[in-house]
Formats: sequence, C-alpha cells, structure tokens
Amino acid sequence: MQFQNDMTEMDNLTSGTQRLIHLDLKGAPPRIHFFEKLFPFLKNIGATGILLEWEDTFPYTKELTQIGGLSDSAQATGSPYSLEEARQLLDLAKDSELSVIPLVQTFGHMEFVLKHEQYRGLREAEPYPSSMCPSKSDTLQLVRSMVRQMIAFHPHIQYIHIGGDEIWHMGLCSACQKRIQTSKFGRAGLYLDHMTEVAQFIKDNYPNLKIIVWDDMFRNIDLNILQEYYIGNLVEPMIWHYNSSDTFRLGGNLWEKYSNIFANVWAASAFKGATSSCQLLPVTKYHVSNHEAWLSELGMHAGKIVNFRGIALTGWSRFDHYATLCELLPCGVPSLCFCMKTWISGGYSPNLNDSVAELLGYNDNLFNSDCVVPRPPLPLPQLSFPGWQIFVGFEWLVHLRTKFKNIIDSDQVQTWLNVWQIANDYTNPMQIDSILPVVNEVIKELIPLKDYLQEHLDQVFFKHTVDELIGTLVIPVERKLNQLKADCETQLSLGCRVRGHKRLNI
Repeated sequence: MQFQNDMTEMDNLTSGTQRLIHLDLKGAPPRIHFFEKLFPFLKNIGATGILLEWEDTFPYTKELTQIGGLSDSAQATGSPYSLEEARQLLDLAKDSELSVIPLVQTFGHMEFVLKHEQYRGLREAEPYPSSMCPSKSDTLQLVRSMVRQMIAFHPHIQYIHIGGDEIWHMGLCSACQKRIQTSKFGRAGLYLDHMTEVAQFIKDNYPNLKIIVWDDMFRNIDLNILQEYYIGNLVEPMIWHYNSSDTFRLGGNLWEKYSNIFANVWAASAFKGATSSCQLLPVTKYHVSNHEAWLSELGMHAGKIVNFRGIALTGWSRFDHYATLCELLPCGVPSLCFCMKTWISGGYSPNLNDSVAELLGYNDNLFNSDCVVPRPPLPLPQLSFPGWQIFVGFEWLVHLRTKFKNIIDSDQVQTWLNVWQIANDYTNPMQIDSILPVVNEVIKELIPLKDYLQEHLDQVFFKHTVDELIGTLVIPVERKLNQLKADCETQLSLGCRVRGHKRLNI
C-alpha cells in the first residue's frame, strides 16, 4: 500500500508523538459521568491527550459570564457545565493520564460570543456573527479576557490552541478596508496582525506556554510575508485535512513552505463530522482512508518536517454554532477506534478490522467498516464501548428513516397518493389498501424506537440536546407518517363514492 512508502522515516517521525482526541463540546456536550467511561477507553485505544473545544460550555465568569456556562440563558437549557463539573472533567482526564489542550477561538467561529447583543458591535459584518473585527479596540480586550480565564482554569497545560481558521468575513468594514489599502501586506497583514497580537500576549504573560493555530489561513499567504511576521517563533500550525485518499491534496509545496517557517507542526485528521453537515453515523471507510492518506503524506514529506508534534483526530459535532447536530460522540466511537488503530499500525488491514470489532464488543466480528447503511436493527446487539446503546439506536434510526424515505419517495405514493390527489379525493382504494399496511408497520416500529432513544439519550446528554435530536430526527418523521396514515384512512372512508368532485367533473 502507498502508506508503506518511506516507513522507516515515518516510524522515526511518529514515534513518541501526541495522539489527541478532539472533543467538540459546542454540539451535544455529554454529561460528566459519561467521561468516567470514555476517558479510560480513549487511553486504552492509544490516545495521549484531549483537544478540548469548550465553546459556550466553558464556565466563563465575571465580565464574560454571558457567553459561557454560568449565564442565565445557558443555565435555563441545562446543557453547559458548572465550574465544579468542568473541573471534574479535567480531573477525569488527569486520572486517565490524558493531557488536555484547551481550544479557544480568537477570530473566526465566534458565533457563540457575537450572537449576544453586548458583543454585536464587534462583528466584522454586522448581519453575521461568525467573525470579529480586528480593527476595534474592544476585540483584543475580549480575546485577552477569554484567554486569561481559559488558561487560569487549566493551570497545568503545556499548550493552548487559539483557533484562527476559516475567517469567512475579513476586511469588510471601513476601518479594515482602510488598513488593507494602506498596509504593506494587504489582507494577509490584517489576519497576521491580529493573530500575532494574540500570540504575543500569551507569550508575554505565559512564556512557558506553547501556542497552536489552525493552518488554513496560512496556506495562501506568501512565504516572505509569514517570515517577516516571525510567525514561526510564536505558534505551531495544526495542518488539517479531512478528505479521503481519493481527494487528499496538500502536496510538497506546502511542506516546503512550512519547513522554512515552522520548527514544529501538527496534523489534524477527522473521525467524524467532516462529511455531511447532517450525517448521523460516520462513514468509517471514508475516515479510515483519511488516516491512510495522512500516513502516506507524512511518509513522503518526512524529510521536510523538523519536529512532528503529533495528530489530533477531530470529531466535529456541528459545522457551526447554529448548524444542526451531526454525528454524536457515542456514534463516532467505532470510527474513532478504526482510525486510531489505523494510525498506530501504519495502515489498515483485515486483521485490524477483526481486532477492533472485538474491542467494540462484536464477538461475531460482524462490524463492517465499509457499510454505509446499517444492518437491520433487531435484535439490537450488546456491545462494550461507552455509549454503545446510542450508537445502535442511531443505526436503528437510520434504518427506519430509510424505510420512511422509501415509502414517501415510492412510485406508488407519488402515483396514487400525491398531494393533488389527496386534496381532490381522486384516489384508487385498491392502491391505498396496499400502502396503508406498510405505513402502519413503520409507525409501529417508530414507537419503541422513539422510547429507546429518549431513554438512552437522557442518560448521556442534557435535556436541550435530547429535545433537539428528537425534534429534528424523529418527530418530523412521526408527523409525516401519521399524516400519511390519516390520509389513507380518509380516502378509504370515501368508499365507492364518486371521486374528484372538488375540482373535476368525472
């Protein structure tokens, strides 16, 4: 396989490096007791640390109370963590010998802050809450306050991640446009001015702390500009790429460029949350391929990397603060296991599939990493990883939603029970007599599924997460099925009366 190229250099490159699991708490933050089982499990499969993206679950205090877990609005949802719970989370990571690297966004992805009226004036584009304006003096003041509280809460950390990726809106306000026009480096200077100010603040006040940033905004900035800002003396880039091997593209030019700037680099792959914004179960084969591609990439360019710090296996819960939930953390555990073992083993193999299946509790080794549509759900398997009940519940849900979609999109419904036909009572009872039993069968299956999901989601997640999941994924299906059932019964109740009387004279 291609990832076996330059394996000697690859072994030297990856030995002793970090293997971080990214926890994206802006979507479906688990109850603290879930981490009691999860963290030892992560340690057992080979993780060395946690990249902890708190977002609005972090218990900010004092002037920042409104944006974090201690605000009145947050407490009303019951979802974010109290100070005591957040400390307990860190203690549980320590008990499992997992280092913690907190991630706090400082430029883009700031919806959780800029949605509040108090901070609306710091938006780069007034209608959009995603990016802060670097030209407003209060912006840096806010960022410094967030960083101070984040570092104070994590007293023993060696690293902090300050984000800096995907600045969707930059250089739009009049002040920023003026800076771009008068700056030697244009838009690149606007970005680097802000990020170096944040990094320099951390270096000045916490000189022993190392700083990580996402690398994507560096990719299109000229080498000479990056060198002039001495960015390599301030931060370590985390190079993220989530594509499968078919479309994985970084290339030698990037590594050549970064080797002239940075002494230390990180990689970031994905085990969930990087395919579709509304994906319910990870496509394990895709994510394993992403890790194979990373192994190949690092093997080919190992000579250009002075010090490879390690990899963060990212697991995104939402594509942004307002997006619906994608794969839940328990649903991502099987994919995570396959990806981690692929990384540690230097590639994927059938033997790896069997060993991971056994680790997850599939004693018959029936887990298929190639499978996109899950096996029929009943009887539900008894597995052994944290949150497995939710995983099999979502397998069941995906299976049922497939049945539902097959009914709604079927030729039979589209041909003999469409909206116009129902509105005009112009239907054929013979066809409805065959549609109704299928609808009733799916409704009958949905009732225990809904109860199962409600029970097991309640055990792991807070009420507002459970309400969102049930309200997004189950109730719309339930309502549509019940409406379809009612329409069938209404049309059948018309008996042999003349049909089409509302519009047609037949």
